[in-house]
Amino acid sequence: MKHLLFIIFMSMSLFFTACQSPSPETFFGKVVLNTNLVADFAPERYGKQLEQETVEFADMPSSKKVGDEAQKSVGIKIQIVEKALKDIKELNVSDADAKALKEQSIALFEKVLPVYKNEYTAYAKLCDGKGSAEEKQALLQKIEKNDMPSINEVFDNVYTLGKAYAEKHNLNVNWGN
Repeated sequence: MKHLLFIIFMSMSLFFTACQSPSPETFFGKVVLNTNLVADFAPERYGKQLEQETVEFADMPSSKKVGDEAQKSVGIKIQIVEKALKDIKELNVSDADAKALKEQSIALFEKVLPVYKNEYTAYAKLCDGKGSAEEKQALLQKIEKNDMPSINEVFDNVYTLGKAYAEKHNLNVNWGN
């Protein structure tokens, strides 16, 4: 009987511990600081990064590429974003400020993820396959025109809500201003 009571007590303790809200520092780290994972999302920045994945130098045999480096880079980025999104969704929040911040952070990651999976994956294939500059530029322009305005808006919302959350919880944050 003692063992059964002990198991019930431990199970309930674990359940209540799992349901608790994270500390403000942990919450802030997952919903605001993790947005740094997509800080290089803009086409001019990420496109250049993917291009550099495929650069070979004739006088450096070690720079010889296999042909899928840019695609692997996008694949890794997708995995990182999916993990961050999963972690954010699993957070338990109780106050309205944290809930709004969590929702905006989820919205940001849900907006960038399909672009990584579709446009940036297509761009990476063009980079790896030495596609034409015109095709690559068209994809980057599509992202800039169709996706960046709404992504920038959500990113700004996360930043604004994050700043208020940090002040409310007295978190020591350097915003780079």
